[in-house]
Amino acid sequence: MKLGSGKRNQRSGAEADDMTASRLARRIGLCLPLAALGVLVFASASYGRAAVGTFSFQEPITGIETDFVCQPAPTGVVSGTATTVGHFTFTDQGVHFSGTTTQDYRIDFADGRYLVSSSPTHFEFNAQLLGRSQAVNTEVQQDRGTLYTAAGQTLGIVSVFGVTHTTWTDSNGNGQPDPGEITADVNIFRVMCP
Repeated sequence: MKLGSGKRNQRSGAEADDMTASRLARRIGLCLPLAALGVLVFASASYGRAAVGTFSFQEPITGIETDFVCQPAPTGVVSGTATTVGHFTFTDQGVHFSGTTTQDYRIDFADGRYLVSSSPTHFEFNAQLLGRSQAVNTEVQQDRGTLYTAAGQTLGIVSVFGVTHTTWTDSNGNGQPDPGEITADVNIFRVMCP
């Protein structure tokens, strides 16, 4: 018996085919689960992608204003439209809305005076969907309306400024604000008369 004849790594054609098939089977055996895992990761990543979009709607404004502080006759009839436009983003973690509601309105008072205004309100809303539900809402309004006499002469500018901010964590998951769940509640409202 000769050692080191140089034929140690050489195989017959059938043995080489068996070895190639065996290696291929092992590679497929290893790669198939990795490929399946890759497909699952890709599918879950695409499922978790943010869904974004826009929204808009318009609705009428009607009502009675009973406490208008800048007018001797504080009761007036309100008419106009509210137009809301914005965008949203949904992710697997939560939702975000932001946009603007513009109120174009007129208030007609009993003595003939009237107020014409275009009042934009900017809003942001975030809600967490996993674990404890949390909602954060912020709105900012800046309104500069013009007050007119019954004859249509300008009396002056009525300025309204408002900020509202609320943070609510629904700790017990009942969908209702309970004591201690609202951790921020800010309401600022100012009116400046002519």
